Amino acid sequence: MENINQRVFDLLEKTGLNWEVSKEPLISSIDNAPTEAYGTFKKTSRQFLGMVRDRYAVYQNYQLAESIIMAADSINVDYTDGGEMKGGRRVFLQASLPDEFIGKSNVKRNLTALNSHDGSTSIAFGSSNTVVVCENTFFRAYRDLTKFRHSISAPEKVKSLAMDMNAAILADEQLMNNFKRMAEVPLRDEMIEKVIRKIFNVSGTTKQEDISTRKTNIIQSFADALDTEIKLEGATIWGLFNAVTRYTNHIAAPSNPSAKQDYLMVGTGYRLSNLTYEMLMQELGEEIYS
Repeated sequence: MENINQRVFDLLEKTGLNWEVSKEPLISSIDNAPTEAYGTFKKTSRQFLGMVRDRYAVYQNYQLAESIIMAADSINVDYTDGGEMKGGRRVFLQASLPDEFIGKSNVKRNLTALNSHDGSTSIAFGSSNTVVVCENTFFRAYRDLTKFRHSISAPEKVKSLAMDMNAAILADEQLMNNFKRMAEVPLRDEMIEKVIRKIFNVSGTTKQEDISTRKTNIIQSFADALDTEIKLEGATIWGLFNAVTRYTNHIAAPSNPSAKQDYLMVGTGYRLSNLTYEMLMQELGEEIYS
């Protein structure tokens, strides 16, 4: 097997993450006195990434790369992709899982390792699923898996998890099963109304004439997305879910690729898509068990 250090180097080069981070004390601009805060910087370019506290320990990109390679090896899949968001404040790496066919579309699956160099997120594993026909990506964080704070012991803890990814595989398989269940349940008008009211923050007592022109236009753009997805996937809960991910991916997301990735993985797009997923799973439970 190729040397692990070479594999780490190749992955970092491929994903543009072959750089390291330094943590340095910040001083007052008034009297040059030391403060309790520290700054994180890209070592070579000196780009400022964020302000952190003393207990924050940098988890380098090469450590994340080593973990995702170990994870991929442990489940016999390929490590494939990655990149930076917000100028390197957050980074991610991915390992591919076998594709699934759901409803009327092929779905590409990835395990995703996420890290931040500005202290905004813990080190965490999740899944990223893309419906090929419409290129809608949905990122789902694994709440049942441990998230690791940026501490001195974090590297060893992450390595331990990376060597045993059974929990992650089971979580992603359950997600695929839930998607398949969504594709079997017919769509009802009240489901659409619930989703619109929830994700666009429209009260159940709000009258049409009281909704602003801007929000009306946003809701109309979602209605157009829903019409497109129903034609692609059919009038099912799966079609409604894909309408939301079409909205977050292709309508509401920033045009800049890095900003878009951040929006979908940790930002507003992530929140809206996951909020919808959880709502629709509740609807699924009512359909199946009531």
